[in-house]
Amino acid sequence: MWSSRRATLLIVASMALPMLVVSDAVSQPSFPPPLPSGRFVADLAEVIGKGDGSEIDRLAVALLAETGYPVSVVTIRSLAAQGAGGYTIERYAAELLKSWTQDERVRTHGMLLVVAADDRAARIQLGSAWGSAHDRRARRVMNSLILPAFRKGHLSAGILQGVRGFDAMGRQLALPTLGQPSWMPRADVVEDLDDRWWMLPAFVGVGLVVIVGLVSLVRRGRRWAWVLGAFILRRRDRPVVGP
Repeated sequence: MWSSRRATLLIVASMALPMLVVSDAVSQPSFPPPLPSGRFVADLAEVIGKGDGSEIDRLAVALLAETGYPVSVVTIRSLAAQGAGGYTIERYAAELLKSWTQDERVRTHGMLLVVAADDRAARIQLGSAWGSAHDRRARRVMNSLILPAFRKGHLSAGILQGVRGFDAMGRQLALPTLGQPSWMPRADVVEDLDDRWWMLPAFVGVGLVVIVGLVSLVRRGRRWAWVLGAFILRRRDRPVVGP
């Protein structure tokens, strides 16, 4: 009886093992191969227009030559189509970059944009050498440049704007603005000020001290206080000349 039961268990186990191996193989996602030298775009979803693609290549070539930072753009139809239905776009992008073992510079200093068109998902993945210090700038590129175009259904334009953001990041320039009046402060300036939250209260406090001091001196009849106040007001009212 025991031998019969043991034989049955061995048969069941031998049948289950291939099923587990097949299931594990099916669950492995597929990643686009590393881009060949001189190529920067793998448009598997076919969403990038010809003109935008040419501009992406121009920006990527110049940035790589002048700074050494490689740009890569990968579009896929969906995560499920790549066998990664249980993945988030963040996990897929991170593992995609790690899978490109042939080019160490891409994995360490690369700037990768992954777009899953049907999933309406996108991810910026920076190489390991960037660390976490540039995560905020990457989020600004996504939120200020890429997503506004995506929400209008303009995937190609949004991807191009993202590469322009990469170009600004690599050159340590202010991020380009998209449809924003020139008089409005840029998002990167506002967020940088948020990091130095103490500056605004400090300026307000100093201003109040100066005003209270002037008022106090004026009330005491100090003539030079009137002159100083008039000079400050004249400086504020003077028109700005120049570009």
